[in-house]
Amino acid sequence: MGALWIRALGPLDLSVDGTPVALGAGQQRKVLAFLALRANSVVTTDALVEALWPGSPPRKPVPQLQVYVATLRRVLDPDRPKGEPSRRLASRSGGYVLSVDGEELDLLSFHEQVTAGERAVEDGDLERGAEYLREGVGLFRGPAFPDLADVELVRPELEALEEVKLNLYQDLFDVELALGRHSSVIGELHSLVAQHTYRERLWASLILALYRSDRQADALAACREARMVFTHELGLDPGPRLRALEAAVLQQDPALDGAHRKPRQRVENLPAETTELVGRETELKELCTLFTNRSCRLVTVTGPGGTGKTRLTLAAARQLLPRAADGVCWVDLAPLTQKEQVPAALAGALGLEIAGGADPLKVVTQFLHQRHLLLVLDNFEHVEGAWPVVVDLLTAAPDLRVLATSRSPIGVRAEQEYPLGPLALPPADPCLPPDRLQEVPSVRLLLARGQAVRPGLTLTAENSSCVARICRRLDGLPLAIELAAAQLRHRDEAGLLAGLSTSLAELPSAFRDVPDRQKTLTATITWSHQLLGREERELFDLLGLFAADPSVAAVNGVFAYPFRIDRASTEGLLAALARHSMIRFYTDPMGSLRVSMLQPIREFARNRIASRKDASLARRRYAEYYVRLAEDIGPLLWGEEQVAAFRLLHADAPDLRGALLWASGPDGSLELALKLVSELWHYWELTGVLEEPCRIAEQLVARAEDLPPALTAGALSGTATLCWLLGRNERAADLHRRSLRAFQEAHDQSGVAWATVCLAVQAAELGDVEAARALATEAAEHPQARPRTRLAAVMILGLLAFYAGDTASAQEPSHESVRLARALGDRWVLGVALINRADVVQLAGDYDKAEQLLHEALHTALELGAEGYMVNVLESLAGVYVDQGRDQLAIRILGAAAAYRADRGHPLAAAERQRIEAMMARARATVGPIGFALNWAEGQALTLRRALREVHPDTDTASLPDAGNPHQLPANVGITVGPRATTTAPW
Repeated sequence: MGALWIRALGPLDLSVDGTPVALGAGQQRKVLAFLALRANSVVTTDALVEALWPGSPPRKPVPQLQVYVATLRRVLDPDRPKGEPSRRLASRSGGYVLSVDGEELDLLSFHEQVTAGERAVEDGDLERGAEYLREGVGLFRGPAFPDLADVELVRPELEALEEVKLNLYQDLFDVELALGRHSSVIGELHSLVAQHTYRERLWASLILALYRSDRQADALAACREARMVFTHELGLDPGPRLRALEAAVLQQDPALDGAHRKPRQRVENLPAETTELVGRETELKELCTLFTNRSCRLVTVTGPGGTGKTRLTLAAARQLLPRAADGVCWVDLAPLTQKEQVPAALAGALGLEIAGGADPLKVVTQFLHQRHLLLVLDNFEHVEGAWPVVVDLLTAAPDLRVLATSRSPIGVRAEQEYPLGPLALPPADPCLPPDRLQEVPSVRLLLARGQAVRPGLTLTAENSSCVARICRRLDGLPLAIELAAAQLRHRDEAGLLAGLSTSLAELPSAFRDVPDRQKTLTATITWSHQLLGREERELFDLLGLFAADPSVAAVNGVFAYPFRIDRASTEGLLAALARHSMIRFYTDPMGSLRVSMLQPIREFARNRIASRKDASLARRRYAEYYVRLAEDIGPLLWGEEQVAAFRLLHADAPDLRGALLWASGPDGSLELALKLVSELWHYWELTGVLEEPCRIAEQLVARAEDLPPALTAGALSGTATLCWLLGRNERAADLHRRSLRAFQEAHDQSGVAWATVCLAVQAAELGDVEAARALATEAAEHPQARPRTRLAAVMILGLLAFYAGDTASAQEPSHESVRLARALGDRWVLGVALINRADVVQLAGDYDKAEQLLHEALHTALELGAEGYMVNVLESLAGVYVDQGRDQLAIRILGAAAAYRADRGHPLAAAERQRIEAMMARARATVGPIGFALNWAEGQALTLRRALREVHPDTDTASLPDAGNPHQLPANVGITVGPRATTTAPW
């Protein structure tokens, strides 16, 4: 076939092989136009006759029509051999079909451009989308198919095509405005508004373009003109969009400036540098070069403890930060004890939320998949078996770079090892003069740290030799130098050297089972330890019990008795340890003074406590203290003091876990472990950290069959709830039945009521609606049921009715559950009750009331600072907005929620995903693919703070992360709420 180009979106025009072709008589033009309008479809002979001779055809119209078709075939297929059927204009049963594609007919090309533009905008490529849409509208050279203008048969098709063209123009202007091209489209908009006066979208685009071009007066004038057109000519008020736009222009609302497409949220959680990196300039440059010039993907800084791996890596990460488009994430692996904990630690450092039962590694890899980020893994030797996690991350995220520290290589193919040795040492003989000696890295570090405790310290001809010998004696190990330098506060250089020589001389024979470099470091810490007084040493040893940084109150609580440490003198002893650089003090966000130890020193203390004869007693006292803490604070998680209680528990989470691990171990206390499960299961529920405590709790209750029921009942109930939260409903039901029997045997009637309502939940989960209803009713009517038990029972009854489709029966329980939740003071469960109540009234058609309830739920979420809960409320609000016809706002809110979930790896549950996909489908059908894509992109550009203000401009978002730092966490970080509750107790 020759090159063909038919243009019908304007005066009919035909060219073949680049040469214009005359079409002759008007009737023949009509035949080609009709065939082009319905290209690639059979056009019946009857339809063509009706188009050519409407109402009065000739006596024999078909032969004349055949003449027109034959002439067109010669024009369209000029090189067709005689006698061969035409493939371009073929005969079919009852009619003809014109076979063309988008490169041969402008109408088909137009539709292709529209589809390509919609796809590009949906993919976020607005510039390319605008190009396609602009090319599409550019194909129109006037009214489409003018030869068919008087053919009634095709009038609906031509009107529909004109509507598509106008909608495309409106979509194009929306895209252009989103790209900031407001000034360039004002002229076109004025022209189109003049031609199509009653198009609200065109008026809205014109007003917005004028406003963004700093022509506020003209924008207001356009608002007034639009109002006059609709009021005087149509007798109607302008639609809600124009009214809202006019109000926003009058108020000069900043939202009119447009949602700027936000950059990818950066992760920047590098620890602050407390002291300057000294003597490692060459190593710092070399380490950074491995990433910048050699494009390594995994670099591991190796070396023995105390060489300064962490400090060098921190400096390198800070220097590489500008090159990482998505930031740098610092992960301290030192507190971990098992390789299985690594994915959750990564998620926590990245600020990701892990829904109950979700795979943390999958959430992390999805988050990193398209990010250009530097991930720093500090102290990898603590979890060296986790090397497959590193491989998985590098495989899943092609732009990820990993910088690790470890005492040995990780051992994977992608790894580039960077061995870090001690600092350069001064020569032994002859001693360098002071001006040259002070440039040696190890000496520079000793002087820098020594001057911090003795400001007048300088190198002189008299002390140069002694300083050089100290550095050599310490083998250039940075930590050893820093510990020794701290002694210069109360010793001169000669005394320091003498002390080092005495204590280190005998070390090799004492520690034969550690690497050579570690011997020197261990000896340095040992020597520092020996300089302490008896009570100072005892306290230092006992600090090795703690998994993290204990509060001073915890130190007092654990060690005051029977370890003969006077409570009044504890702070003085800790201050002495701080002066010896063995510990550091800091104040946590709750205002508690805490004790921090460098990791090598902490390990030394752990070794010391393990060798003590009273270690078992110390560990018991440690566990008993944290049991008391849990017993004092755990019950507060259910009422008005919920937020403060959570923050207090969260601050000591590593040691609460440490107490549980010891108590549940072979040398521990089953009784203490069961008490911890009884008190902490709701805390674990709030944090979403479920797998490990559930596993331990199941092992504990399996060993507790012979213990008193008063001790086991609460642990059984808590273990059952953890199983339920992980989706193990049958196991949960079995454990709740055991807890019911234990509560009965212990004569704990409030516990009996609680176990009964929990069994109602499990019955509902397992599909036994009648049993669930009977159990919930029994729990609600129990005379000794606690308020939270009654609330749970009422919520279950309401939800059973709601999901049975009995909205009328669900009304009263949903209303009562909100009343009971308010009285309880638990913000979290109040929010769940409000959302459930909103579902009921929304289904009943009271959208305004549903919106009001959800705004209240949003307020409770802000009180908690629970971001995941806020996102749930926003998604529910979007459903109300779709029902109200506020589709554009709904799409933006859903876009913001989806961006939040993607950034934090917080996926939707299957039922919620289906609900939200249904919302999105309804909204998309209303606004069209371009409108949907643009509003979705605007929503994705919103921070959570701005999304909340979209739904309520007066929302107080002070507790949320700053818009410029999305990974800054609120004070009560950790409280999360999962997907919307369908059945609730124990919530």
